[in-house]
Amino acid sequence: MKRIALILAGGAGTRLRPLSSDDNPKQFLRIFDGQSLLQKTYARVRHTDSVYVSTNEQYAAKCIEQLGRVNLITEPERRNNAPAIALCCFEIERREGDCVVAVLPSDHFIADEKGFARVLERAFAFAESSDYLVTIGIEPTEPNSGYGYLQLEREIAPGVIRLERFTEKPSLERAEAFLRDGSYAWNAGIFVSRVSVFRDALKSAAPEIASVTRENYASMPSISIDYALMEKAPRVAALRGDFGWSDVGSFEALERVGVDVAALLR
Repeated sequence: MKRIALILAGGAGTRLRPLSSDDNPKQFLRIFDGQSLLQKTYARVRHTDSVYVSTNEQYAAKCIEQLGRVNLITEPERRNNAPAIALCCFEIERREGDCVVAVLPSDHFIADEKGFARVLERAFAFAESSDYLVTIGIEPTEPNSGYGYLQLEREIAPGVIRLERFTEKPSLERAEAFLRDGSYAWNAGIFVSRVSVFRDALKSAAPEIASVTRENYASMPSISIDYALMEKAPRVAALRGDFGWSDVGSFEALERVGVDVAALLR
């Protein structure tokens, strides 16, 4: 079965203003040794059978400029990422047949590329052989209330843990309790599944989005994949990842991954 990477590159990067802008959001900033986060994400998954990039019309030219010839799927308009992911997965299925798709944000930083590749390989393998939706949970290093959390239950396969629940951006007090508990991980927004499994889960959890087409896209609810599907799906599994992940959603986070923010803002 083919293994496909789908990179989400339509975000507006609002948390890094004025470094980012509507015309040049975070994923396109060439501030990581002359490369952008989009380019680094693309390089990280080039070993898959195919790579697709989802973006909106405004950023299509930027994606081509930075990546060259690429399988580009444009969103008809911004409706958050659940309709975008569904539209893209169904288009990928039309082109590739039933396959395993890994959905990845384009604007996250990963320090340990080899460690990430090992975890993604295990996620692909488990998703290919099961009817689970698979996500990757990041080992938390601090009680950060700006991240979503995954509560992990019991191991169902070597290194694969059944997901108990999602908790979106808890209070600092709850985040501190999660860290002490030890069974929680940060939600990295990376999801892997067979398209047929994704489609069936979506039909049950969010039937309106399961019927998405380019023609009816404007009528889709504006909702994230976490709320539309992952929090409702009964069969979700997670793999723990410890590979130097950051969503670089603040100037402090940029500095922690080695970017000289002061020089960029001069």
